[in-house]
Amino acid sequence: MAELSVDKLRFRRGHFTLELDRLQIAPGEKVAILGENGCGKTTLLQLLAGLLPPSGGQVRYGNAPLQKIPMIRRARLFALLPQFSDVIFPFSVFEVVLFGRFPHRQGNAFSAEDRQLSAEMLARFDLEDLAERPFNQLSGGEKRRVMLARVLNQQAPLLYLDEPNAGLDIRHALEIFSLLRDRPETIVAPVHDINLAHRFFDRFLLLKEGRLLADVHRAQLTPALLTETYNVQVATGTAAFLFQH
Repeated sequence: MAELSVDKLRFRRGHFTLELDRLQIAPGEKVAILGENGCGKTTLLQLLAGLLPPSGGQVRYGNAPLQKIPMIRRARLFALLPQFSDVIFPFSVFEVVLFGRFPHRQGNAFSAEDRQLSAEMLARFDLEDLAERPFNQLSGGEKRRVMLARVLNQQAPLLYLDEPNAGLDIRHALEIFSLLRDRPETIVAPVHDINLAHRFFDRFLLLKEGRLLADVHRAQLTPALLTETYNVQVATGTAAFLFQH
């Protein structure tokens, strides 16, 4: 996996502006994006994945500018879990996970290996009993686990995960964050649960009103910095940050 880099990235939409002068993310890093609603977390993720055109600047994968990378190669470079995702057609859980293999498909059909890898991914996310159920009949948390399984089934070396624990109960959130932490892929993820992020991620990008307020590692993520980011008083407990109104 090539290094991800950003140079003088700009994006404007209405009254909102996102500016990021420089960013480098090395292969294998686990990076959480923190900040209030509307600060630009999802916008930044979409710019990095090429879903939004920047107003200026550049995103690069290794030496290649993103805009010059063909779509099929992008699908082999990175996978995206959007904040909200649904499936219109009545596909089964197994089929949705299998679709993660599209970038690797040879010809018009999925291979036996594609199907085997998909079955293994279902097992990894505790979804085997739901394999034949229509995706649209699942609960929100079950859908989230299915979409995470699909994203990992893509076998891309970089994962963009927008709020990966959204809709998950605490057991599945802990299991999935633990799984993600131990995987070799680079992960960049907006996360609202700061204590979960602090436990499972190594590096933190703190956004405030479209600007990068701080780029720090775990030991540098202090209550003072979180107070400045979220405009609430933050203190530390024995193993967590405590937010006070």
